[in-house]
Amino acid sequence: VDEVVIWFLTRPSTKDAGDDMVLEAAVNGRADAIVTENIADFGDGALRYGIRVLKPGEALQQVRGMTR
Repeated sequence: VDEVVIWFLTRPSTKDAGDDMVLEAAVNGRADAIVTENIADFGDGALRYGIRVLKPGEALQQVRGMTR
């Protein structure tokens, strides 16, 4: 786990202020994806920054596929 310093603010980009904080951490941390059960609230906000939004099962399948 690495500390992420927030240099770039994305607000408002989602339907929920709490999700905006998650998106900002993902953008500033250069994440490939956000894993959540709450896909609908992220909408196009994450896609705008090239970050995929995955359900936990989808993320797990991708990780399993990488280790084979």
